[in-house]
Amino acid sequence: MNWKMIIGGGIAALGGLWISACATTDKALIEQYASVTPTRYEGAVAVVLSEKETGKVGPEGKTLVTEGFRRIKIMNRKALDCGGNATNCRMQRWMCYNETWDKVEELKARLITPEGKVFEVKRDDMVDRTFTTWAVPDQDQRCYVWQVKGAQPGAIIEEQWKISTSSIMGVGGFWFQDRDPVLEASYTLDAPADYEYKWKVYNLDIKPTEVKKDNRIVRTWTAKQIPAMYPEDGMVAPDDVAAKLVIANPKIQAFIDGAKDEETKKRCNIRTWEDLGACWGGLIKETQKVTPAVMDVVKKIAETAKTETDKVKAVWKYMNENVRYVGLERGLAGFVPLSAHVVCSKKYGDCKAVASLISVMCRELGLKADPILIGTRPQLGDVDKDMPGPFYFNHSIARVEADGKVYWLDATQRDIAFDTTSARNQGVHVVVARPGAPFMDFIPVQGPETNRFDLKVVFEPKADGSMSMQADITTTGNLAAGYRARANEYTPEKWAKFIERELLEDYPKASLTAQSFKGKEDNNAPFQMEMKAELARALQPTGRGVSFELKSLFPTEYLQNYFKMPKRKYAVDLYRLESRQARFEVKIPEGMVPAGLPKNLMFEDDWVKVERLTQIEDDKVVSIYSWSYKQLKIPVDKYKQVRESFRKAMDAGQIVLIFEPPEKKESSS
Repeated sequence: MNWKMIIGGGIAALGGLWISACATTDKALIEQYASVTPTRYEGAVAVVLSEKETGKVGPEGKTLVTEGFRRIKIMNRKALDCGGNATNCRMQRWMCYNETWDKVEELKARLITPEGKVFEVKRDDMVDRTFTTWAVPDQDQRCYVWQVKGAQPGAIIEEQWKISTSSIMGVGGFWFQDRDPVLEASYTLDAPADYEYKWKVYNLDIKPTEVKKDNRIVRTWTAKQIPAMYPEDGMVAPDDVAAKLVIANPKIQAFIDGAKDEETKKRCNIRTWEDLGACWGGLIKETQKVTPAVMDVVKKIAETAKTETDKVKAVWKYMNENVRYVGLERGLAGFVPLSAHVVCSKKYGDCKAVASLISVMCRELGLKADPILIGTRPQLGDVDKDMPGPFYFNHSIARVEADGKVYWLDATQRDIAFDTTSARNQGVHVVVARPGAPFMDFIPVQGPETNRFDLKVVFEPKADGSMSMQADITTTGNLAAGYRARANEYTPEKWAKFIERELLEDYPKASLTAQSFKGKEDNNAPFQMEMKAELARALQPTGRGVSFELKSLFPTEYLQNYFKMPKRKYAVDLYRLESRQARFEVKIPEGMVPAGLPKNLMFEDDWVKVERLTQIEDDKVVSIYSWSYKQLKIPVDKYKQVRESFRKAMDAGQIVLIFEPPEKKESSS
């Protein structure tokens, strides 16, 4: 569901005036920006010298023409690296648009070398295709994509475009900030004086200039010397921290043109979030009709499912077993789904289509159910309650009430339990398209007890110093969904390699001898894994005895990555809350006794809770280690404190046991 990138007919492109590039010779242009050097902008692979964009609304308030220009200087050779997993590539360029409402009237690009030589990019060398960007990695967009030629440090890239939009979705929106420092950037909106819109600048304190001419008002927002954004692993949505301008126009002409009745056309003048719910609800109303194909499924479910919760389970089971996901996002199809009848009959649909079918079936089963608009976290930013519009959303799921509880059903997530909300859908505001009574709601963050990882490992030493190991793992919630998805995707050979790789992360000398899993077919059951392994040279000599290091299997690697940096520029999004418990049972080696036990540990603050208890039970040392984290987002000013808490929690899961021969008692004379 390509909600965000539709706005403004090419919002991803940034610009200015092409004639300014022609005011000097190419060599003079290089000399003009000679002071922009790598020493002045240390660490930058490129610098945006200028970007200007102008949106001009037609006299009737229905059409838009966007013109822009962008100029970039390459700072060092890192910008030329565009292979594999390169993150600094600036040679691949793009300009995005909506293929239904937009027409790319003009698109030019060129590169000027430090010597003044010009390399033009021909239109035939620009590939028109779907594309993703660093800021919105999970959305498909229609874009012209090209590679610049002749690039080297000191070269300047220039880009110019003009796009005409036949039906306005959004009149503008602009990121002043990019991955590179920006010397100057501006956005201009030229609109009839009676054209209504709201605007707000985020993470930057600037005000627009305003010029009134005839019956039009021209506002220009200009920012200078904007520092680069440096994407960090695990950061909150770039939307939330970037210096940007958001413009919300109530009149969504593309929706009005697509509406089938006058009431929906009126509600598509969106001044409140309820208006958006009513507008979208009106657009999709015809797709939610109940047909015999839908009723056949509903009747079969009603025969066996008697409680409200059982009905939700049965609908969820039907969707997962019968309907496959197919993305359909062109034009108004990015907003209006296939009908419930088509989805039920043809057994396919995109996110909004499957959400709509869930809602229709649940309503027929006597439940309150509605499709909703949602922006997934952390791909999209927080919703501003004062700036209603469709640009906050990239997804649709179903909201269903049953037995006093609310369930959030995302049928694009095939491996998750009906009562577990996908982590990407938690902690966000949503618009509920309830017929006659639309409203804004909030999907709560499910607590750490929902996403559990329970581990039991039994170690038995052998005379040669090796250990045999048997591990039993039970996962629930989003953790179970993640492992179940792998099990469904992987071949048996690939799954075994995955298990072995995870084992070797903690026990490098391990040899996997057996593994199995349960819960692949039943989304509502825990996902369980079992493994057996031999650990060569597990017992290491130490003084009079031997030592053995315990480690918790399948560590939360992404958390370890998030806390590697000593400090951060942006807040952290932990994606989900989870809890872990590990029970280690280590049989005491023959002829030895534990040389003391690790200290018991209990620690809790606002962010984590950790407990570790170690004791002797019969002929084994048993250590129980549990921890959970309690808040989803970590502000920058709390990062150092929270980093210490998390590192302490994760370190507590590594335990060293020491065994020694028992000391001989002195005989009394």
